[in-house]
Amino acid sequence: IVGRVGLAADGLAIELSTPVFAATDNAFGINPYLNIAFTIRSEPAGAFPKIDELKIGNLPIPAPVAEWAVWQIIAGMPHRRMETLLALDKELNSAFDSFELNERHAVLQFHVDREALDHLSWDLQRLVVTPEIYATSAFYGSVLREYLAGLPQEKRAVALSEILPPLAAAAAARSEAGANPQTENTALLFALSAHLVLSSGYADAPNSPEIRLRRRQDLAQHVINSASIAAIAGVQLAEIISTGKEAFDARYRSGFSFSDLTANRVGIKLAQLAVESEASALAFQARVQKIEVDADLIPLVSGSRDGLTQREFEANYDDRSSVEYRRRVDSIDSEVTALPLFATP
Repeated sequence: IVGRVGLAADGLAIELSTPVFAATDNAFGINPYLNIAFTIRSEPAGAFPKIDELKIGNLPIPAPVAEWAVWQIIAGMPHRRMETLLALDKELNSAFDSFELNERHAVLQFHVDREALDHLSWDLQRLVVTPEIYATSAFYGSVLREYLAGLPQEKRAVALSEILPPLAAAAAARSEAGANPQTENTALLFALSAHLVLSSGYADAPNSPEIRLRRRQDLAQHVINSASIAAIAGVQLAEIISTGKEAFDARYRSGFSFSDLTANRVGIKLAQLAVESEASALAFQARVQKIEVDADLIPLVSGSRDGLTQREFEANYDDRSSVEYRRRVDSIDSEVTALPLFATP
């Protein structure tokens, strides 16, 4: 899809061009493009912006017809995707604050809490995950639940370093039987992310202790959620989401955490190893099976200071584009890359 955005005093004009066919090997031997244009207009304060002046090609589409068509498309989607879209719509509408538009800029503001951010990132994963990976993830969900159910009843927490090896062993067995290792690894990460974000969905399991990393549940969530997003939607989006969450924490919650940042970087590296190529996917399965302790998965970053307020962060690093901050992130990346788990073959 190719797009163009233009600013005007009364609206944000958007033009999209997308190929009609998935590939050029169609009956016509060509791949024509469908052009879609619409305008987003600001509404009175507190009202959600509206889309109008929809055109497909040169054909204007009246708003009632466009709205009807959108709902027909949503209704025709698989139930899971429709449910996700409706949940995403509800969360975005409840978080919407304002939309400011003029000839120079457009600013869309949302007010969200950390829980809402977690659910938005999870909804995004569910929205873009392929049907094949979603279906395969059910297998890894069952493997995870079975493993947790077999733990002693009194065990209230289990290390991520204990959970990952049996899941990787299951992925390796399926890959050896002919399954695509990249698909298996992505489904594994997606299933584990589902458990961490929506653990209440497994409340019927006989035993469901918290999954932790270095005795912290949030670190395990950072690693796996970043890994799942990167594997499903790409590294760039995973970095944007993790940076946004850290900025939110620095301003409104416990403060900026280099430990959390390290966990996010580990998750992204884990995803790259899991899906970059067939060879790396098989290496992921073999190496993850050898994980024994948390130190095999995440380094204890030297000189790490957590809980920095926004003011303290700016006093030390100015902003996230500063040389000092980039040097700190590069140092963390070096320590992560030095782990045997991520060693170059």
